[in-house]
Amino acid sequence: MSQSLSGSREAFGLLVVRYSRSVRAVCLARVGRTGDLDDLVQEAFLRAFQGLSRLEDPARFGAFLHRIAHNLCVDRLRRSGREPVAVEDVDLALPGEHEAVLDVREERLAKLRLQVGRLPLLLREAVLLFYFDQRNLAEIGQVLGITAAAVSQRLHRARLHLRQVLGVEEGA
Repeated sequence: MSQSLSGSREAFGLLVVRYSRSVRAVCLARVGRTGDLDDLVQEAFLRAFQGLSRLEDPARFGAFLHRIAHNLCVDRLRRSGREPVAVEDVDLALPGEHEAVLDVREERLAKLRLQVGRLPLLLREAVLLFYFDQRNLAEIGQVLGITAAAVSQRLHRARLHLRQVLGVEEGA
């Protein structure tokens, strides 16, 4: 991080590798369109690099970067006149995934992705960062500006909702 603060592009490149998935998850949760994601992710890293001199605590770079990404998404939606993404528009399918679902596990996974996309925004953000980006509660809390306990609560609510809509028994 110290090398990045001194302007090293190579060192910042390592930060791009480390944080690109989580920035993408933040943007996906906000805009829900894969076409806009690459531009938003790239712009977030560019602005973070340009704003490194304003970063007071290097240990909080992740939160700094994710706040930039969040603000970019909000600005993009505002400028385009769109509301935050409609839940049906969130595309969680993997790139190159086929429409035809061949086996039961794939079908269940497709249903789960659809229902995660339909979660309310606050729950969807926590789920994407926890399960898709494999962040821990403290990291997610920093990204979202909430406590780890609040993240845990959002994940619990999301799990309950998903169990209900998918018809999964509590012990399953």
